[in-house]
Amino acid sequence: MVRSANIYRTLAGVVFSAWTITTGSLPAAEPKNPSDPGAGRAHWAFQPLSESAPTAHNAWARSAIDEFTVVSREQAGLPTSADADRRALLRRAWFQLIGLPPTPEEVQRFIADQRPDAFERVVDELLASPRFGERWGRHWLDLARYADSNGLDENFLFREAWRYRNWVIAAVNADLPFDQFAQQQLAGDLLPYDSIEQRDHQRIASGFLVVGPKVLLGVKPERQRMEVADEQLDTVGQTFLGLTVGCARCHDHKFEPIPTADYYAMAGIMTSTSVMERRYMLGQQRVMERLVGLGDNGEELDAAYENYWRNRPQVKQRNDRAKTALEHLKKDEETKVAELLKKHPETIAEGSRDPKTPKPERISAQQALIAKLTKTLSSPPPIPPRAMIPGDVDTPADEAIRRSGEADKPGDKVPRGFLQVVSRPTRHRAQIREKQSGRAELAHWLTDTENGAGNLTARVMANRVWHHLIGRGLVRTVDNFGVTGEAPTHPELLDRLARELIDSNWSIKALVKRIVLSRSFALASQANPAANEVDPENKYLWRAHRRRLDPESLRDAMLAAAGSLDLDWVDSTVNYLGDQATAVGANKNRRRTDFNCRSVYLPVIRNDLPEVFEAFDFADPHKTTGARARTTAAAQGLFMLNDKTVLAAADAAMKRLFAEVPDNAPARVDRMFQLCFNEAASKEERDQLLKFIVTTGKRLSAEGVKNADEQAWSLTFQALISSSRFQFLD
Repeated sequence: MVRSANIYRTLAGVVFSAWTITTGSLPAAEPKNPSDPGAGRAHWAFQPLSESAPTAHNAWARSAIDEFTVVSREQAGLPTSADADRRALLRRAWFQLIGLPPTPEEVQRFIADQRPDAFERVVDELLASPRFGERWGRHWLDLARYADSNGLDENFLFREAWRYRNWVIAAVNADLPFDQFAQQQLAGDLLPYDSIEQRDHQRIASGFLVVGPKVLLGVKPERQRMEVADEQLDTVGQTFLGLTVGCARCHDHKFEPIPTADYYAMAGIMTSTSVMERRYMLGQQRVMERLVGLGDNGEELDAAYENYWRNRPQVKQRNDRAKTALEHLKKDEETKVAELLKKHPETIAEGSRDPKTPKPERISAQQALIAKLTKTLSSPPPIPPRAMIPGDVDTPADEAIRRSGEADKPGDKVPRGFLQVVSRPTRHRAQIREKQSGRAELAHWLTDTENGAGNLTARVMANRVWHHLIGRGLVRTVDNFGVTGEAPTHPELLDRLARELIDSNWSIKALVKRIVLSRSFALASQANPAANEVDPENKYLWRAHRRRLDPESLRDAMLAAAGSLDLDWVDSTVNYLGDQATAVGANKNRRRTDFNCRSVYLPVIRNDLPEVFEAFDFADPHKTTGARARTTAAAQGLFMLNDKTVLAAADAAMKRLFAEVPDNAPARVDRMFQLCFNEAASKEERDQLLKFIVTTGKRLSAEGVKNADEQAWSLTFQALISSSRFQFLD
């Protein structure tokens, strides 16, 4: 079965060929070769980082970032929006940095703090919060196509994926330099270590390569090996380089300077890496995700666990035959006992074999054997601590080019290496250590600013940070920096941010802080009809982008306002599921979403996402996602009206309001507004809500609803969190 991505690539080639024939855009003689790495280096993304500084200083600007953006606005003849008010700025910073709204008390404290560095103090607190890693770690998990199940044909549970998820969160909180972050993602299992704890920590990071979806049924081993490598290259190419490397699998890339030979040079690194193993699952040996034991004796515990399940069918069969033998003994059926002894001697206890032994002793010995086997069957070892970890194959080797991308059509072999277009000439061949895959060298090349792809990687990551903070990337096609992607709106600013990322020892937190403290981040989002005529897409940042909360922030904000959000660290939220996360037929043991933890810890089951994720544009866990879709649809309103989590939050909020403000309805409305919108209600809003509460309470009471007054307050809270005022960030 060929992956759908391959079909798309083939279609893209056909469309491209047809387009060139009908338009005549390519000359008949000496046509340009778009896959030529030498010529391709002229593309802006593959150029060295520029060292340009802002051409002029502007009194409006607080930083170099602002000087770059104000120049572009002036050149376009655009005005600049006013600054956001302090409430809106604080709310924006909280949501963008930690994915939660500020408390009413935090808003009051910030508004009252008139020190010049008050906002910087808030930013430092948010960057130091463990909540930062939960918010920004989720951005990386989108790129890593994280999920708690395999998806595709057999949706087996990834029972240990949570370890990788939590590693990402911890690494982001620790501000692990991005070059080290990349190295551990791709080759953590190959790195030196000083302790077992460090070894395991690094190994878990390399789960990045294992956690992707894989076709498990009806695939020949060689084809599966190439398909897995293709999925990994797609992910690495888009995540780190913003390039569709996978399109060169079947032929030289039709648009980008990536020849097929470069694809298979990198593919050799991936096919020299093992991310799958044969394990006992659902009654048979299956090829599953590779798991490795953790801790001092992790390998022994893992082997014992797998041996138990591998041998269990034989033990059960032995126990059944032993019970049959016992019945023969009791009935003095010596002939049948002798037949069993001849065919299956292991089913007859030593003390039960000799007919001359007294019958009671023989029965007792057989019962003891049965008891021992029954105890073994009923006492499986616990699942040992283990993680999804890759490993190099026994014999790493260069890979052959596959004609038309077909696994069973090998051609010439290509030495393992990297993309020529972003490598210094002659440096695209990997100097691989003996008997290793080359993943360590690949990880170094990705952040090597002298000889490798480091400048491109820095551009891509700086753009991702800008995208998440500002709402649009300087390159809006955040996963595509190639010829078919969009050019940057502010190329000098992008290069400046990339250079600062490198010079700060690849600190993501330092880059986040620099952008958040800029005046460009602090603009108000109010529209300006005249400016909108010139720049309706706000490419030149004359105002802040107004945006809908992502589903995690929406759910977490709802639970926070209700007072029911649990901020504790969470491990697995899928350990109650069976081996298949979604079963064929009635799916009785389905993933749960009734946790009060932060949404980053909710189960991500491929093909069965939590309802809030489905409704509000969560990332597709089957592929790398740098920019999620943004939709406003009727189904989202229906979700807020009917979802159990929303209804439970509304009831919890009602109880919180009654406890905090016992007998004062107007004050209770004000408190509700502060919890939902971080500001008090106006007199008109307060009067309207009080009227609604009274009217609704009377109607519910007339309908025989118990606790009608409480239910009216619950419905009011539900209405507020269903409003655009709650769900959109100014």
